[in-house]
Amino acid sequence: MLKKTLVSLAVLLLASNLFAVDAQSLMQAGNESYKAGAYAEAIINYEKILVAEKTSADLHYNLGCAYFNEEYYGQAILHFEKAHQLSPRDEDIQHNLDYSKLFIKDKFDLPQPMPLVAWFMAARSALSLDEIKKLEMILFALLILSSVAFLLTRHSQINRIMAAIVLFSLALLLISGGWLWDRTRALDQKHGVVLVEEVSVTSAPTSGSSTLFVIHEGTSGEILDATDAWYKIRLADGKTGWVNNEVLGIY
Repeated sequence: MLKKTLVSLAVLLLASNLFAVDAQSLMQAGNESYKAGAYAEAIINYEKILVAEKTSADLHYNLGCAYFNEEYYGQAILHFEKAHQLSPRDEDIQHNLDYSKLFIKDKFDLPQPMPLVAWFMAARSALSLDEIKKLEMILFALLILSSVAFLLTRHSQINRIMAAIVLFSLALLLISGGWLWDRTRALDQKHGVVLVEEVSVTSAPTSGSSTLFVIHEGTSGEILDATDAWYKIRLADGKTGWVNNEVLGIY
C-alpha cells in the first residue's frame, strides 16, 4: 500500500513541471527502468512525457505494462484502452488489455452477439478513424473513376465490369460512411475507468446521496453526464449512477 502511495504522489508532482522535455530520452530512461524492474521509476519517466502532451500508442502501452506490474489495474486498463484507440489492430495491446481485465472484481454476464454481428463489429473497430477517412477517399475516387469509365466506354463487356465496380464501390462507400459516422460520434462518447479500490455509485451528484451499488478498481462505464465534481456513468449491464470525478480515469 505504501508503494502505491509513493508512486501516486510522485506522479501528481509531475503536474507542476511543464517545461520542455526530451520525449525520446525519457522513453529510453523509462524503458531501462522497466527492464530493471523499477516500475515506479519507469512510470515517473513515462508520465513526464504525457505531461508534455506527447502521446503515442507505445507510450500508453508501456505505461499500462508498468502500472500492471505495480498492481494498479485501473491505471493499466486506462492506458491499454488509450493505446488501443490509437492502434486498434495491435495484438499485444489487445492481449494485455484483455488480460488486465481478468483482475477486475466486477463481472458482467452479457449475451453474446450473433456471429455475423460480432464479425461486423470487429471489422469496424479494427480500423482507426484516420484509416476510415482514407478508405472513404479511396472508395470515393474509385466510384468517380468507374462511373466515368462506365459512361465513356462503348464496349458492352467492359461496361458490365464497370457497372459492377460502380455498385461495389458505392456499397462499400455507404458502409464505410456509416463506420465513419459511428466512429466520429464515438469521439463524443467518453468512458471512465475506476482507479481506486472501491467506490460507491450514488443516486444523485451530491454528497450524502443514497448508494445504489458499489464498483471496484478497473471497472469501466460510459459517461452519460457530468457536473463540476461528478460523472454519471452507465455500466455494461445498464446500471447507472453518479460517482465523484476524482475516482475515474477518462478515455
